[in-house]
Amino acid sequence: MERTTKTIRLCLSICILFLFSGCDEVYECIFNINPEIHDRPLEIGLVGERYYGIITAEISNEVNDNDYFYDFDIIGELPPGIFFDVNRRSIEFFGIPEEVGNYRFRVELFVESYDYDGFDGSPTCSDSAVRDFVIQVVD
Repeated sequence: MERTTKTIRLCLSICILFLFSGCDEVYECIFNINPEIHDRPLEIGLVGERYYGIITAEISNEVNDNDYFYDFDIIGELPPGIFFDVNRRSIEFFGIPEEVGNYRFRVELFVESYDYDGFDGSPTCSDSAVRDFVIQVVD
């Protein structure tokens, strides 16, 4: 009898979870569908020479990750002479570094999916990702 009561409580808890969070959110968390910023180091820059580096992102375990809107923020210091441009699922750094140093910054990624009713504020288990990067500039 006690075991049956526990089983019923467990089933009710799961039903309430689906009712309030929706099936999609549970599915997204079970299959670890999350935004991800790739962890590749950026190129070393040389003062006075052309620089190019790229940071890419994706939605892990999602076949249709091109269907999401990717919004990037950069917090921190870029080398003087280096600029960036957001290009769909990547950030491209370009320019001519002017000063030697290690320039640390943080990249924040926020994602949204688009459905028939507009943007869905919760397209994945987590709707953001953060990663720290360094651009090293040498002589």
